[in-house]
Amino acid sequence: MLRRRETTVGPVALDGRTITLVARTTAVHLGDTFGGLHVRARPAHVEVLEANGQRQVIPVRDVEHVLVTAITIAGLVGACALRVIRNRR
Repeated sequence: MLRRRETTVGPVALDGRTITLVARTTAVHLGDTFGGLHVRARPAHVEVLEANGQRQVIPVRDVEHVLVTAITIAGLVGACALRVIRNRR
């Protein structure tokens, strides 16, 4: 029911380098005939192939959880501050 795969975007050639973006894709499938019900893709890493044949894999950090946590904390602090300001009046 839950399928995880790696998908690629590219390759793109720039200045003698070949760059490919690799993403981890998660999809919920229902049966064989019904397609992906919920699809989520996150960048996993970038592959860079130099002109001399050297390959580099550069990991991409997942910042989504950090941003969601920061926004949640900021919202809670803002709500508490607003409540304190309103109670002082």
